[in-house]
Amino acid sequence: MAPAALVAPSAAPDFTPSCSQSIKSHNPIVTALDLNIGEVTVENLQRLYACDAATPADVVRATYRKLHSHLDKAVWITLVPESEALAAAEQLARQYPEPVSRPPLYGVTFSVKDSIDIAGLPTTLACPTYAYTATQTAPVVQRLVSAGAILIGKTNLDQFATGLNGTRSPYGIPRCVHDSDYVSGGSSSGSVVSVAAGLVAFAVATDTAGSTRVPAALNGMVGLKPTLGTISTVGLVPACKTADCITVIAKTVQSARMALSTMRAYDENDVYARDEAQLSVLAAQPSWWDASNNGRVRYALPPPDVVSAALSEPYAALFHKVTAKLPTMSFMDTEHGAGFDYSPFASANAMLYGSSIVAQRLVAFKSYMDTHSTEGMHPVVRDIFSASQGFDAVRAYEDMFTLAEYKRKAARQFRFPSPSSSTGREGIDVLVVPSTATHPTVAEILADPIELNKRLGSFTHFVNLLDLCAVSVPIGGTWTSRNGKKMPFGVTLISTSGRDEDLLQLGQRLMSESWDESEGLIGNSLL
Repeated sequence: MAPAALVAPSAAPDFTPSCSQSIKSHNPIVTALDLNIGEVTVENLQRLYACDAATPADVVRATYRKLHSHLDKAVWITLVPESEALAAAEQLARQYPEPVSRPPLYGVTFSVKDSIDIAGLPTTLACPTYAYTATQTAPVVQRLVSAGAILIGKTNLDQFATGLNGTRSPYGIPRCVHDSDYVSGGSSSGSVVSVAAGLVAFAVATDTAGSTRVPAALNGMVGLKPTLGTISTVGLVPACKTADCITVIAKTVQSARMALSTMRAYDENDVYARDEAQLSVLAAQPSWWDASNNGRVRYALPPPDVVSAALSEPYAALFHKVTAKLPTMSFMDTEHGAGFDYSPFASANAMLYGSSIVAQRLVAFKSYMDTHSTEGMHPVVRDIFSASQGFDAVRAYEDMFTLAEYKRKAARQFRFPSPSSSTGREGIDVLVVPSTATHPTVAEILADPIELNKRLGSFTHFVNLLDLCAVSVPIGGTWTSRNGKKMPFGVTLISTSGRDEDLLQLGQRLMSESWDESEGLIGNSLL
């Protein structure tokens, strides 16, 4: 069912697919799918279609061949039947025979996290006793389908989107694509693997406390957590309604950007949506790259003691390499550390699970809890829900006021503290942090499910609470797992609301830099 009163998204930066002779002469995306080399991106699919080197139906068939042969069977909870995906692909080809008339995501394959409704498909949140069949499609998914994207299926997640590690699901444990002994990250576990394994071009996921940024970093993907209120959350089963955000996971910045361009829109049915006037103010902000801002990005880092206390040895070495290189880049200013106060970010980070804010999970699932109690819940998730009880109204208001103080203090650290700021001040443009603190094995997480999971969120929990946007990008090189596999490292770029495009541009520039491979960074046990 089409959503009501949706305003068309602003146009994405122009991307015109070109048709090279090499693409004309063979079929690289279908080959990638067949040979399991995973070069499936939005822009590559667009080039393929622009050259008439394949049809959407060709890509769908190849997708399902690869999907069925993929060794990790815990990625998906519900697949769209291949016949239905093929029918959608063939309808697209009939409706848009000429490339010039095709919608922006024509024939692009994508997955959706199984906490988001799609009419006719079950929504499970990785809890079979909670599952129901949705009667309406979430507006954000409908926008993508209307733009020509082809849904492949709904992906696994940490139950009730509670966790950052990907092990809390009765549907199995998705594994890191680089070494299957290691966690994929969560809660958007199946989402990230569906992209990193080359099964789809992008994933629609969620991020309340790091559920996109952490798995993206652990698998070498781009994880975009947009500004709150710019993508409709109608049809998303909430985890923490005031901080929930629908997100994008992709292989490239360009893929994330093109998906975001379609997904972003005002929805009057979303009670936390920013209205059109607010969206206009966000869009009118002066870019960091404007000549008036000298085209150089001011940045800050977490204090060294915070970083060293949180990061594993290989992660600390890689983050040091990144931070040592930043000042040498022509588009980066020197670090603005002298007047920067990290304390409101750290304090807000501790609040998500250390205050009454966590009780919002009980609000979201009250009717389920009333009828099912804790039966059918993953044991770790059950313990987290139990710990969320007991907060009274006085504590809730105290936490609300405390968070407001942290939010104002955090905003003051930025050069443009609010979207309506017309002139710059002393302060930073972006906070640069490790996307996560370490990369544990599945065995390590299962042995220590609470503390290790908390460690994964060392630099993620505060972002939505403070109304910031962020993107995790794979930079800095790699480290070596115990099995001798090269493992990625991710850095998250964080800024004030509305800075999504500035962050994407910065992420693209950083990914374009040369990062020499690290030697001798061997992962050690965290236990």
